[in-house]
Amino acid sequence: MPILRSAVAAAEPDAPRLLALTLMESGDKQAAADVLVQAVAAGQTHLAGLLGDVADDLGNAELAESSYRQAIAAGDSDALNDYGTFLRGQERYDEAIAAFTRAIHAGDALAPGNLVRLHLHDLEDVDTAERLGRQYLDEAKPTTYTALADVCAQREKLDEAEEMYRKSVALKAPKAHINYANFLWEERDDDVGAERELRLAKEEDEPGWGYELGFFLAEHDRTDDARDVLEHAASWGDLDARELLDDLDSQQ
Repeated sequence: MPILRSAVAAAEPDAPRLLALTLMESGDKQAAADVLVQAVAAGQTHLAGLLGDVADDLGNAELAESSYRQAIAAGDSDALNDYGTFLRGQERYDEAIAAFTRAIHAGDALAPGNLVRLHLHDLEDVDTAERLGRQYLDEAKPTTYTALADVCAQREKLDEAEEMYRKSVALKAPKAHINYANFLWEERDDDVGAERELRLAKEEDEPGWGYELGFFLAEHDRTDDARDVLEHAASWGDLDARELLDDLDSQQ
């Protein structure tokens, strides 16, 4: 890390991004935000979207929103989906729909699935969610399969839902194994299949695998196994895993 700090001081172009990512992996998101604030203020507006993500994770809504807006104004089309996700988290659903729709028109691969989930989980509008899910279903955008699977599960069309989850796995959608695992656990009562998918999520290094696998093991009274998983994930900066590990330790 000292080498990266020296590179930042020497104004090497990609050094702030690399330093921020390294700090994030170590769990020090505030330090990462500080690095990015300075870089964006110095004119590296291509880092504004990343700053928005970090600020959102830190709960700094004002900084997150201003950063996302700056990124979008600078032509970062990827920031549209991230901004929509931020707005959804703020329960500003009409604005989130508008942002996701703009992102879809810009060709974003994640926005269609996020739009479907907003209607399904936040607005509880299953009809609109299913209509959009089928409209946007696209193998080139694998999260559309995961989103439609969620809709089918809500409709209790479990066979179709499972087919969609399997397809999302085959297409390597983000967190596909985790989503399929939760379906198997919650809807099929298939604990063996759920654990298999969660361990595949570990192999694929899906975001959040440590927390999800640790939670599953803890819920099945395999506390020692859960603690081993959570300690490993927490050591790599998984804050949710760290929080769950602390909860387990407090129950001893």
